[in-house]
Amino acid sequence: MTTTTGAPEYEPEQVWLPASEQLLEWGDDFHSLMLGDDLRMNAYRAAIAEAVRPGATVLDLGTGTGILARWALEAGAARVYGIDLNESVLADAVDRLKAAGHGDRFHPLCGLSFDLDLPERVDVVLSEIMGNLADNENAAAILDDARRRFLRPGGTMLPRQVESYLVPVAAERAQAQLTGPGPQDAGGPAAFAGLLRRRGADSPFDLYYDVIVPIRCHLAAPRVVRTYDLTAPGGAERTDYRVPLVYTARRDGVLTGFKGYFVATLSDTVALDISGDDIGSRTTSDSWKHCYLPIARPVPLRRGDRIAVSFSRSRPTAGDGAGRSFGQVYRWEGAVLSAGTTVARFAQSTAVRSTAP
Repeated sequence: MTTTTGAPEYEPEQVWLPASEQLLEWGDDFHSLMLGDDLRMNAYRAAIAEAVRPGATVLDLGTGTGILARWALEAGAARVYGIDLNESVLADAVDRLKAAGHGDRFHPLCGLSFDLDLPERVDVVLSEIMGNLADNENAAAILDDARRRFLRPGGTMLPRQVESYLVPVAAERAQAQLTGPGPQDAGGPAAFAGLLRRRGADSPFDLYYDVIVPIRCHLAAPRVVRTYDLTAPGGAERTDYRVPLVYTARRDGVLTGFKGYFVATLSDTVALDISGDDIGSRTTSDSWKHCYLPIARPVPLRRGDRIAVSFSRSRPTAGDGAGRSFGQVYRWEGAVLSAGTTVARFAQSTAVRSTAP
């Protein structure tokens, strides 16, 4: 959240429920948060100005309030098709673009992009539907479908590539909130416990969270989990995966989980990197924050210890309560080895493990 002066109201290691798990419920407050996110806004505005040429046709997939569509129209786009699931948010985008003098060149379409067709192929597919793990809003599959069905040959994808990263962290303040007061926006411990029961989660450690995890919390060097080339056939098709990663601790500390984030190449000269941690200087993303993947039992580490983790993403089953277009199951499981001996194991998953009442 932000104050009326635009200053962020969050702190390092402050835990929030994952926005990507609630995208179908986003209202005015969250859209305002995105509009006030300097990191996001500055990068997209520069990339759109670079990529959209006068006379171009553009698809803004997940248009929301229409700000990206507006920048495309200001760059000279002949028309922009705006797709969004939320009828009221889409109506707001129409009103905003009419007020800005672009109403006749904006063409709204309400629904899932998988279920829609355009009257023509476009020169640019523009979107900002990544979650803070890159694929936790099913962006890769959605944009792969958009490239195949909506983009003309030789057209431009924006973003063109997205990489996700994981790094083991010592985020003890964040960890303590999960067994204490709970996330900032959960409504207190009792409400948080009820939310977990409704999700069918065994514990607060079987969910990921939105947290600014400072670089000082890193216990090793970050590793790339996944690279999605959104411009190439097949570059985003394999959205189910299991990736083994091994880290070497570069300092003593307590392993509490993993920090996830993405770096997106938006255009020729513009990249969007959400790994930053300086809230005061606005190098953080107010709306994405980082992804925090906790483990149930923190593990003391010594420099040189090894952390082996298998990180996976799979399609949700019917029991996981997710639709065909959004949602997934993440698993992070592994072991800590010291002097070649396994000293701890961990296994967490966002899969539903029990029947919610």
